[in-house]
Amino acid sequence: MRLSEDDPCLVIGVGTSFTKDFQPKFQIMLPKSLNSAIAEVTEVISDTELRIKKEFGSEKVIAKIKERTATEQAEGTPGLAYKALPFIDQAEMYRHVYSSLEQGGSIGIFPEGTRTKGLYVH
Repeated sequence: MRLSEDDPCLVIGVGTSFTKDFQPKFQIMLPKSLNSAIAEVTEVISDTELRIKKEFGSEKVIAKIKERTATEQAEGTPGLAYKALPFIDQAEMYRHVYSSLEQGGSIGIFPEGTRTKGLYVH
């Protein structure tokens, strides 16, 4: 994928299947070498075009993305790698948390990176 020269919120793919991989509210994440920059998808236009809510970052980040894209293309790669991150609606989980707290219960939060991940509601 690469960014449009005219619109940093227009993502252009080559050989991609954006209509299958993305939906509005999904996120697109760039590689670690680009600080794993993330942007929310607002519209999937076609298999090769999608629109993001706002730019991946500051002008400096956008310049780094464009520079990296040019390097990749010069080496024969059509663009940058990316990952599709699905939208997860946390509303139901928060309803359970608030309900438990209102009833005098408690919650335990286990941070990512530990063997036990997640949220415990009692």
